[in-house]
Amino acid sequence: MNKHSKIRFLYMSVMAAAAILSVYLIWYFYFYHGDPVVNQDKAKEKTADLMVLGSYHEDMIKLLTELFARQSKIKIDYVRMSTQDAEAKLIAEKGNTGFDVWIGGTVDAHEILKKKQILCKCEAAAEKNIANRFRDKDEVWKAQYIEVLSIGINNSRWEKEFAVKGIKKPTGLEDLLHPAFKGEVILPSPETSGTGYTFLASVLAEMGEEKGWKYLEQLNKQIGQYTYSGYTPAEKVGLGEYLICINFFSDQQIVSSNGYDMESRIYQNAGWTIVPVSLIAKKEIKEEAKQFIDFCLSQEASDLLRGLGNVLTVRENGDQIDAGLRLSDLQLNNQFEPTAMIDKKEENIRRFLQLVQ
Repeated sequence: MNKHSKIRFLYMSVMAAAAILSVYLIWYFYFYHGDPVVNQDKAKEKTADLMVLGSYHEDMIKLLTELFARQSKIKIDYVRMSTQDAEAKLIAEKGNTGFDVWIGGTVDAHEILKKKQILCKCEAAAEKNIANRFRDKDEVWKAQYIEVLSIGINNSRWEKEFAVKGIKKPTGLEDLLHPAFKGEVILPSPETSGTGYTFLASVLAEMGEEKGWKYLEQLNKQIGQYTYSGYTPAEKVGLGEYLICINFFSDQQIVSSNGYDMESRIYQNAGWTIVPVSLIAKKEIKEEAKQFIDFCLSQEASDLLRGLGNVLTVRENGDQIDAGLRLSDLQLNNQFEPTAMIDKKEENIRRFLQLVQ
């Protein structure tokens, strides 16, 4: 083979390899990383009797819907989205959505959709077992469990890098402003995450508007990353990518229960939220949707969620989580009302985005 033939052969080989790689990439991204909006819209084309939009951990949604399907013989399917994405989608599809029920997400988002008449009243027999404190007076959203914010710390990194310097572990929000933690704190973004907005709203409620925004401005200088999802900060701290996170205690417990050396500290007057299930307003309300909501409030569903997510359920007899904590033990901010700041949510998110630019 002469020199020109070799060059031609090499050129053809490279082109063939590039073509194969292109086909593979197209296949891979189409089937595994397809446009989420396209995939979500296809929910309307599904043949299920009942379509659920879910905003807590996918394994929780999956097992809950599978259990209901086995017991009821009703064909059910679901799509998983973050709280803010689900809220935006239901607003965009008001009166013309393929979904029947929304499970999960933070209660502020459910309250916003209730006021927009995107969610509707639903009587559920099992609601009588929910503690009065956590019931919606309008009987639209139904509380399943509560989430409380917590400071998560990677213990392995702490011992190797910070304990030797005599630095104390953070126990409160002000402690996160220590110069040693610059770039080591990770939070979910309030723009995309219900967890993130719960943190923002609870800081403003606890500290007041002026002091709260000043604190958030100072904290922003410490942040290494704002994440799209509420769960991701705990995951990244568990892996040691960051030292400290703030997100929901149950997310941190999931990470630590999987063998990662992570410590959780529910700080004084911590923000919290309710995680509900709601019936979506449509021209034709399916009886199966009401059955599913009643099931979601049952003792069986409550036990399943607590077992999978280590969450604190709001049934009268469900106030203990596997970590050994009871509702009365938590340092919740009892003056904080998770639905109180919904009228200022858009304004607060805009101000946050300006702050982090």
